[in-house]
Amino acid sequence: MSIKRILLIGNKSWEVEPILNALLNVRMRPSGLPDPTHLNYPWTFLPGSPQPRAIWDCFPQVTIELWCIQDIMDTQWNPSSSQGKHACLPKALYYRQEKPDLVVALGTAALGLDGGNNNGCVVMGSNIFIHNFHPNGENIQSQWDDPKDFEKVLHSAVSPDFFQLMDNTTVKAIESRLLKPYLHPSDNIGVMSDKDYIGVSVVNITNYADYKTSDQEGLKALAATGNTLPVGSVETTHGVIRLLCDAPFVFMSGITDREGYFDEDVNGQDANGNVKTEAQNFTAAFNIGVCLGHMIPKMASFVTAKQTKPAQASVTA
Repeated sequence: MSIKRILLIGNKSWEVEPILNALLNVRMRPSGLPDPTHLNYPWTFLPGSPQPRAIWDCFPQVTIELWCIQDIMDTQWNPSSSQGKHACLPKALYYRQEKPDLVVALGTAALGLDGGNNNGCVVMGSNIFIHNFHPNGENIQSQWDDPKDFEKVLHSAVSPDFFQLMDNTTVKAIESRLLKPYLHPSDNIGVMSDKDYIGVSVVNITNYADYKTSDQEGLKALAATGNTLPVGSVETTHGVIRLLCDAPFVFMSGITDREGYFDEDVNGQDANGNVKTEAQNFTAAFNIGVCLGHMIPKMASFVTAKQTKPAQASVTA
Protein backbone atom coordinates (compact mmCIF):
# COMPACT_ATOMS: atom_id res chain seq x y z
CA MET A 1 0.00 0.00 0.00
CA SER A 2 1.37 3.43 -0.94
CA ILE A 3 1.88 6.10 1.70
CA LYS A 4 -0.98 8.58 2.03
CA ARG A 5 0.02 12.20 2.56
CA ILE A 6 -1.86 14.97 4.37
CA LEU A 7 -0.65 18.58 4.20
CA LEU A 8 -1.73 21.00 6.93
CA ILE A 9 -0.73 24.47 5.74
CA GLY A 10 -0.92 27.60 7.88
CA ASN A 11 -0.19 31.18 6.92
CA LYS A 12 1.94 33.26 9.29
CA SER A 13 4.22 32.02 12.08
CA TRP A 14 2.02 33.79 14.66
CA GLU A 15 -0.83 31.57 13.49
CA VAL A 16 1.03 28.28 13.14
CA GLU A 17 2.77 28.47 16.52
CA PRO A 18 -0.47 28.72 18.58
CA ILE A 19 -1.88 25.90 16.45
CA LEU A 20 1.16 23.81 17.30
CA ASN A 21 0.87 24.78 20.98
CA ALA A 22 -2.57 23.18 21.07
CA LEU A 23 -1.37 20.10 19.18
CA LEU A 24 1.46 19.55 21.68
CA ASN A 25 -0.69 20.03 24.79
CA VAL A 26 -1.84 16.67 26.16
CA ARG A 27 -4.81 18.32 27.91
CA MET A 28 -6.03 19.94 24.70
CA ARG A 29 -5.49 17.14 22.21
CA PRO A 30 -7.17 13.70 22.22
CA SER A 31 -5.37 10.57 23.37
CA GLY A 32 -5.36 9.35 19.78
CA LEU A 33 -2.96 12.11 18.71
CA PRO A 34 0.64 11.37 19.77
CA ASP A 35 3.56 13.79 19.72
CA PRO A 36 5.01 14.54 16.28
CA THR A 37 7.76 12.19 15.17
CA HIS A 38 9.67 15.24 13.84
CA LEU A 39 9.38 18.69 15.40
CA ASN A 40 10.97 21.94 14.23
CA TYR A 41 9.91 24.12 17.12
CA PRO A 42 11.22 26.65 17.80
CA TRP A 43 12.00 27.43 14.19
CA THR A 44 15.78 27.61 13.73
CA PHE A 45 16.14 27.36 9.95
CA LEU A 46 16.92 30.25 7.62
CA PRO A 47 13.95 31.99 6.00
CA GLY A 48 12.90 30.16 2.85
CA SER A 49 14.08 26.75 4.08
CA PRO A 50 11.80 23.97 2.76
CA GLN A 51 11.07 22.42 6.14
CA PRO A 52 7.74 21.70 7.87
CA ARG A 53 7.08 22.66 11.49
CA ALA A 54 6.04 19.12 12.41
CA ILE A 55 5.60 15.65 10.92
CA TRP A 56 3.49 12.79 12.21
CA ASP A 57 4.70 9.46 10.81
CA CYS A 58 2.96 7.51 13.57
CA PHE A 59 -0.26 6.56 11.75
CA PRO A 60 -0.29 3.40 9.60
CA GLN A 61 0.49 4.21 5.97
CA VAL A 62 -0.01 7.96 6.49
CA THR A 63 2.39 10.89 6.80
CA ILE A 64 1.05 14.22 8.07
CA GLU A 65 2.98 17.48 7.70
CA LEU A 66 2.31 20.85 9.32
CA TRP A 67 3.69 23.75 7.27
CA CYS A 68 3.98 27.51 7.80
CA ILE A 69 4.01 29.54 4.58
CA GLN A 70 5.93 32.42 6.16
CA ASP A 71 8.75 29.98 7.06
CA ILE A 72 9.28 28.86 3.48
CA MET A 73 8.93 32.26 1.77
CA ASP A 74 12.09 33.72 0.30
CA THR A 75 13.18 37.03 1.83
CA GLN A 76 12.53 38.94 -1.41
CA TRP A 77 8.81 38.76 -0.64
CA ASN A 78 6.65 40.70 1.78
CA PRO A 79 5.34 37.99 4.17
CA SER A 80 1.77 38.94 3.24
CA SER A 81 2.33 38.81 -0.52
CA SER A 82 -0.09 36.44 -2.26
CA GLN A 83 2.32 36.34 -5.19
CA GLY A 84 5.18 35.32 -2.89
CA LYS A 85 3.07 32.67 -1.18
CA HIS A 86 2.06 31.22 -4.54
CA ALA A 87 5.69 31.16 -5.70
CA CYS A 88 7.00 29.42 -2.58
CA LEU A 89 4.25 26.91 -1.78
CA PRO A 90 5.65 24.25 -4.18
CA LYS A 91 8.38 23.73 -1.55
CA ALA A 92 5.74 22.07 0.60
CA LEU A 93 4.05 20.27 -2.27
CA TYR A 94 7.26 18.63 -3.47
CA TYR A 95 8.83 17.99 -0.06
CA ARG A 96 8.04 14.32 -0.64
CA GLN A 97 7.56 12.46 -3.91
CA GLU A 98 4.03 11.40 -2.96
CA LYS A 99 1.27 13.74 -4.07
CA PRO A 100 -1.03 15.00 -1.29
CA ASP A 101 -4.19 13.01 -0.63
CA LEU A 102 -5.67 15.84 1.44
CA VAL A 103 -4.75 19.52 1.83
CA VAL A 104 -6.05 21.51 4.82
CA ALA A 105 -5.66 25.31 4.82
CA LEU A 106 -5.38 26.89 8.27
CA GLY A 107 -5.66 30.53 9.23
CA THR A 108 -7.40 33.34 11.07
CA ALA A 109 -10.31 35.07 9.37
CA ALA A 110 -13.38 37.27 9.63
CA LEU A 111 -17.03 36.22 9.70
CA GLY A 112 -20.32 37.50 11.01
CA LEU A 113 -22.44 38.62 8.11
CA ASP A 114 -25.36 40.97 8.65
CA GLY A 115 -24.13 42.06 12.05
CA GLY A 116 -23.55 38.56 13.41
CA ASN A 117 -20.67 37.68 15.71
CA ASN A 118 -18.70 34.42 15.49
CA ASN A 119 -15.49 35.60 17.17
CA GLY A 120 -13.74 32.59 18.71
CA CYS A 121 -15.49 30.01 16.52
CA VAL A 122 -13.75 27.60 14.18
CA VAL A 123 -15.23 27.21 10.71
CA MET A 124 -14.55 24.25 8.42
CA GLY A 125 -15.62 24.15 4.76
CA SER A 126 -14.39 23.14 1.32
CA ASN A 127 -15.30 25.74 -1.33
CA ILE A 128 -13.15 28.74 -2.24
CA PHE A 129 -13.76 32.07 -3.99
CA ILE A 130 -10.70 34.18 -4.84
CA HIS A 131 -11.11 37.91 -5.40
CA ASN A 132 -8.25 40.09 -6.60
CA PHE A 133 -8.31 43.29 -4.54
CA HIS A 134 -5.72 44.94 -6.84
CA PRO A 135 -6.69 43.60 -10.29
CA ASN A 136 -4.59 46.11 -12.21
CA GLY A 137 -1.35 45.30 -10.40
CA GLU A 138 -1.53 48.39 -8.18
CA ASN A 139 0.29 46.60 -5.34
CA ILE A 140 3.86 46.13 -6.56
CA GLN A 141 4.53 43.75 -3.65
CA SER A 142 1.86 41.30 -4.79
CA GLN A 143 0.64 41.03 -8.38
CA TRP A 144 -0.69 37.47 -8.44
CA ASP A 145 -3.43 36.86 -10.98
CA ASP A 146 -5.11 33.77 -12.39
CA PRO A 147 -8.02 34.71 -14.69
CA LYS A 148 -9.02 31.05 -15.06
CA ASP A 149 -9.67 30.49 -11.36
CA PHE A 150 -10.24 33.95 -9.86
CA GLU A 151 -13.74 35.36 -9.33
CA LYS A 152 -15.35 31.89 -9.52
CA VAL A 153 -16.49 29.40 -6.90
CA LEU A 154 -13.97 26.56 -6.74
CA HIS A 155 -15.39 23.29 -5.44
CA SER A 156 -13.29 20.71 -3.63
CA ALA A 157 -12.92 17.06 -4.63
CA VAL A 158 -13.23 16.03 -0.99
CA SER A 159 -16.04 13.58 -0.29
CA PRO A 160 -19.06 14.88 1.68
CA ASP A 161 -18.36 11.97 4.05
CA PHE A 162 -15.36 13.92 5.34
CA PHE A 163 -17.64 16.31 7.19
CA GLN A 164 -19.33 13.46 8.99
CA LEU A 165 -16.05 13.06 10.89
CA MET A 166 -17.18 16.10 12.89
CA ASP A 167 -19.71 14.07 14.88
CA ASN A 168 -21.42 15.18 18.09
CA THR A 169 -18.85 13.52 20.36
CA THR A 170 -15.99 15.21 18.54
CA VAL A 171 -17.71 18.59 18.53
CA LYS A 172 -18.34 18.40 22.29
CA ALA A 173 -14.72 17.47 22.96
CA ILE A 174 -13.50 20.40 20.86
CA GLU A 175 -15.95 22.97 22.18
CA SER A 176 -15.11 22.14 25.80
CA ARG A 177 -11.56 23.33 25.09
CA LEU A 178 -12.07 26.41 22.91
CA LEU A 179 -10.76 29.69 24.32
CA LYS A 180 -12.74 32.93 24.51
CA PRO A 181 -11.20 35.85 22.59
CA TYR A 182 -10.62 39.01 24.60
CA LEU A 183 -12.46 41.46 22.34
CA HIS A 184 -16.10 41.06 21.33
CA PRO A 185 -16.37 37.28 21.79
CA SER A 186 -19.31 35.40 20.34
CA ASP A 187 -22.07 34.38 22.72
CA ASN A 188 -21.82 30.86 21.27
CA ILE A 189 -18.20 29.87 20.64
CA GLY A 190 -18.15 26.57 18.80
CA VAL A 191 -17.44 24.62 15.62
CA MET A 192 -19.19 25.45 12.36
CA SER A 193 -18.70 22.70 9.79
CA ASP A 194 -20.29 22.28 6.36
CA LYS A 195 -18.95 21.15 2.99
CA ASP A 196 -20.94 23.94 1.32
CA TYR A 197 -19.20 26.76 3.21
CA ILE A 198 -17.23 29.08 0.96
CA GLY A 199 -13.93 30.54 2.09
CA VAL A 200 -13.61 33.97 0.46
CA SER A 201 -9.95 34.82 -0.15
CA VAL A 202 -9.25 38.46 -1.03
CA VAL A 203 -5.72 38.41 -2.40
CA ASN A 204 -2.84 40.79 -3.12
CA ILE A 205 -3.20 42.60 0.20
CA THR A 206 -0.01 43.56 2.02
CA ASN A 207 -1.33 46.69 3.75
CA TYR A 208 -3.66 45.94 6.69
CA ALA A 209 -5.43 49.25 6.08
CA ASP A 210 -7.05 47.55 3.06
CA TYR A 211 -9.10 45.44 5.47
CA LYS A 212 -11.42 48.41 5.99
CA THR A 213 -13.00 47.62 2.61
CA SER A 214 -11.46 44.41 1.25
CA ASP A 215 -13.76 41.92 2.99
CA GLN A 216 -16.89 43.71 1.84
CA GLU A 217 -15.54 43.98 -1.72
CA GLY A 218 -14.80 40.25 -1.83
CA LEU A 219 -18.27 39.40 -0.55
CA LYS A 220 -19.89 41.72 -3.11
CA ALA A 221 -17.89 40.07 -5.90
CA LEU A 222 -19.07 36.65 -4.73
CA ALA A 223 -22.70 37.82 -4.55
CA ALA A 224 -22.43 39.18 -8.10
CA THR A 225 -21.85 35.64 -9.38
CA GLY A 226 -25.33 34.64 -8.20
CA ASN A 227 -23.92 32.41 -5.48
CA THR A 228 -26.39 30.91 -3.03
CA LEU A 229 -23.98 28.87 -0.89
CA PRO A 230 -23.13 30.09 2.65
CA VAL A 231 -19.95 32.04 3.38
CA GLY A 232 -17.72 30.37 5.97
CA SER A 233 -14.99 32.99 6.35
CA VAL A 234 -13.16 35.88 4.70
CA GLU A 235 -9.36 36.11 4.70
CA THR A 236 -6.38 36.24 2.31
CA THR A 237 -4.63 32.87 2.01
CA HIS A 238 -6.94 29.83 1.86
CA GLY A 239 -7.35 30.41 -1.88
CA VAL A 240 -3.61 30.55 -2.50
CA ILE A 241 -3.31 27.14 -0.84
CA ARG A 242 -6.37 25.84 -2.73
CA LEU A 243 -4.65 26.44 -6.07
CA LEU A 244 -1.56 24.56 -4.91
CA CYS A 245 -2.80 21.30 -6.41
CA ASP A 246 -5.92 19.30 -7.28
CA ALA A 247 -5.96 17.24 -4.09
CA PRO A 248 -9.15 17.11 -2.00
CA PHE A 249 -9.21 20.38 -0.06
CA VAL A 250 -10.65 21.65 3.23
CA PHE A 251 -10.20 24.99 5.01
CA MET A 252 -10.25 25.59 8.75
CA SER A 253 -10.64 29.22 9.85
CA GLY A 254 -10.31 30.65 13.34
CA ILE A 255 -12.55 33.70 13.56
CA THR A 256 -10.88 36.79 15.02
CA ASP A 257 -13.27 39.52 13.91
CA ARG A 258 -16.67 40.41 12.62
CA GLU A 259 -16.77 41.26 8.93
CA GLY A 260 -16.19 45.01 8.64
CA TYR A 261 -14.87 45.38 12.21
CA PHE A 262 -11.20 44.44 11.86
CA ASP A 263 -9.90 47.52 13.72
CA GLU A 264 -12.36 47.15 16.60
CA ASP A 265 -11.95 43.38 17.04
CA VAL A 266 -8.30 42.70 16.14
CA ASN A 267 -6.64 46.04 16.84
CA GLY A 268 -8.98 47.11 19.63
CA GLN A 269 -8.01 48.08 23.18
CA ASP A 270 -9.04 47.00 26.64
CA ALA A 271 -10.29 49.39 29.34
CA ASN A 272 -6.71 50.38 30.19
CA GLY A 273 -5.79 51.26 26.61
CA ASN A 274 -3.80 48.08 25.95
CA VAL A 275 -3.97 46.96 22.32
CA LYS A 276 -5.12 43.34 22.28
CA THR A 277 -4.05 42.30 18.76
CA GLU A 278 -1.75 39.48 19.84
CA ALA A 279 -4.22 38.07 22.35
CA GLN A 280 -7.07 38.13 19.81
CA ASN A 281 -5.00 36.44 17.09
CA PHE A 282 -3.46 33.86 19.44
CA THR A 283 -6.85 32.78 20.75
CA ALA A 284 -8.35 32.25 17.30
CA ALA A 285 -5.29 30.37 16.05
CA PHE A 286 -5.09 28.23 19.19
CA ASN A 287 -8.73 27.26 18.68
CA ILE A 288 -7.84 26.05 15.19
CA GLY A 289 -5.21 23.82 16.82
CA VAL A 290 -7.75 22.42 19.28
CA CYS A 291 -10.08 21.53 16.44
CA LEU A 292 -7.27 20.19 14.27
CA GLY A 293 -5.93 17.99 17.05
CA HIS A 294 -9.22 16.13 17.32
CA MET A 295 -9.50 15.84 13.54
CA ILE A 296 -5.98 14.62 12.65
CA PRO A 297 -6.52 10.97 13.74
CA LYS A 298 -9.84 10.98 11.91
CA MET A 299 -8.21 12.43 8.80
CA ALA A 300 -5.57 9.72 8.87
CA SER A 301 -8.21 6.99 9.01
CA PHE A 302 -10.24 8.77 6.34
CA VAL A 303 -7.50 8.88 3.70
CA THR A 304 -6.39 5.31 4.32
CA ALA A 305 -9.99 4.15 3.87
CA LYS A 306 -9.84 5.77 0.41
CA GLN A 307 -12.99 7.72 1.07
CA THR A 308 -11.79 10.78 -0.78
CA LYS A 309 -12.98 11.11 -4.36
CA PRO A 310 -10.50 11.49 -7.24
CA ALA A 311 -9.77 15.04 -8.30
CA GLN A 312 -12.47 16.41 -10.61
CA ALA A 313 -13.42 19.56 -12.45
CA SER A 314 -13.32 22.15 -9.72
CA VAL A 315 -14.77 25.37 -11.10
CA THR A 316 -18.38 26.48 -11.26
CA ALA A 317 -18.86 29.70 -13.14
